[in-house]
Amino acid sequence: MEEEEQKRVTSYYGVVTMLRTRRGLPLMDRLGRLRIVKPLAWFMLFLMPISAAIIFYVLIRELLLYLSPQGAAVAVAVRTVAPQANLLLPGLNPFIPVVYGIIGIVVAVTIHEFSHGIVARSLGLRVKSVGVIFLVVIPIGAFVEVDEKELRDTKARNSLRVLGAGTGINLIVGLACLALLIFSVSAMTPAADGAVVTCSDNCAASGFNLPSPAYAHGIVPGDVITAINGIPFNDLDVALRQSGDFQPGQVVNITIWRNGQTLVVDDVTLGNVTVTTTNLITNVSTTSFYPYLGVGSISYGTLKSNVESYANAYRNDPALYILPPSFPVLGNYNPASYIPFSDLLIGYYHLPLGTATSAVDNTLFWIFFVDFNLAIFNSLPLSITDGGQALDRFLVGVGRGRITNERASRISNVVGFLVFVLIIVVVAGPYLRLF
Repeated sequence: MEEEEQKRVTSYYGVVTMLRTRRGLPLMDRLGRLRIVKPLAWFMLFLMPISAAIIFYVLIRELLLYLSPQGAAVAVAVRTVAPQANLLLPGLNPFIPVVYGIIGIVVAVTIHEFSHGIVARSLGLRVKSVGVIFLVVIPIGAFVEVDEKELRDTKARNSLRVLGAGTGINLIVGLACLALLIFSVSAMTPAADGAVVTCSDNCAASGFNLPSPAYAHGIVPGDVITAINGIPFNDLDVALRQSGDFQPGQVVNITIWRNGQTLVVDDVTLGNVTVTTTNLITNVSTTSFYPYLGVGSISYGTLKSNVESYANAYRNDPALYILPPSFPVLGNYNPASYIPFSDLLIGYYHLPLGTATSAVDNTLFWIFFVDFNLAIFNSLPLSITDGGQALDRFLVGVGRGRITNERASRISNVVGFLVFVLIIVVVAGPYLRLF
């Protein structure tokens, strides 16, 4: 009984615990008998080299960037970010929120492992057990133990389909979540046709930090300025600097939209800002005077453009989908200022799912983010990944008896070592000061 208990529960230093059971096997058998499983397994297998191509493209592109003339500057910028940011672990990675990160990992690992088991059962391979992985007492994933001997002894095309199932399902589910996220974001619209106030007290609006007439009259972040003296505007820079309708010291009435209501703030005296510009060619200076409201704002056009840019990023800037919305400023690029469902911006939109929009969109994003990264990493030909085992079985299958299991293992180990070196150089290189 004690020996059986040891097999059922495995603990690593009291931190990670694996709990095994056979209770989920009948369900896995029933799912494995579905007709769609075998053709879907072939499709998921074909996704594995695509996933590998994606991560190899990223790694090689990064390596070439480091070897370029600007490589040293890029390495310096990378070193400003903690190295644990490269780990897909919430709590250790400072950019992955703990709750959403755990949800993403649980979903990704669970579907990955169960996909292995379902395909194995569809092909008549034995599954010894299923189980749950706990971090202390928090469930962080699941696992499925396919009989390794049967997996190695079966035909290469069978073992390849089992191995490719995890990567394939992660990519399918991840991209499905991304599609739902884009659909949700596409339905977002600016809260009102005006300029959203982002700060009104001690904010260096337009490069100046002066007493704020707006703040003195109760205009606060989240308000939307829709008109000044009854003249509608949705861009304050246009209203105050380019229209010519207002002057410093002028007393105006400001129409704002706040929580679904339209209010008018009376008798606001516009401040005065002096701007001196110098033509670097002629060395001639010009002084201009502008009315000053004392707010930071985002125009209606910018809010609308953010939605359109994110929803269409696959056409010109797919990095917006890969970078978490919580990433800080790196250089001059702040993803949060472009991602509508980030904490920075979501309050400025009408939301398709109401107050649940933020939670739903962030859940979809992090499931996509974790699944996508798990898929491309697992497709690498490393000894610890499905991609490494798949390369081993592929070599045996292609060799048709001329390549033994031992020779295939040696070849895949060499390939895995070279890939490992590439990862170390690209990921750890900046911290090791290789560049």
